Amino acid sequence: MKALDIHIIKTKKEQDHAFTIRQRVFVDEQHVSEDLEFDGLDDDAVHFIMYSHKKPIGCARLRIYEDTVKLERVAVLKEYRGNGCGTQIMEYLFTYCRQKNLHHLTLHSQTYVSGFYEKLGFIKKGNTFFEAGLEHIAMERII
Repeated sequence: MKALDIHIIKTKKEQDHAFTIRQRVFVDEQHVSEDLEFDGLDDDAVHFIMYSHKKPIGCARLRIYEDTVKLERVAVLKEYRGNGCGTQIMEYLFTYCRQKNLHHLTLHSQTYVSGFYEKLGFIKKGNTFFEAGLEHIAMERII
């Protein structure tokens, strides 16, 4: 896939695009409760949006703790999966974290996509658990 436009969300329109992607991927496609998806933590996060030819196709959010970053709500629209978009947004997040001198990354991966994160250097930690009705595994990476 050609280079994508990925950046920190700066406008309400961009935030609306990200929320629409999350609605489609997590609520509509994966049947996560809207109350769980839109958990009240968005104001405490840094949000990212990914466009392909000016069309919003992916998003992510980061919540930063003292020395740890939790990657959350990483989503790519179904029709854009499997061609490198997920890897590109993750690489963008890695670059952002390095620039902020944040090196310890964590996430809760749905188990069926944990291999994707392993290919990006994440290591599984602990046992699987259910979050939002879906099986997850905690993962971490030092960059």
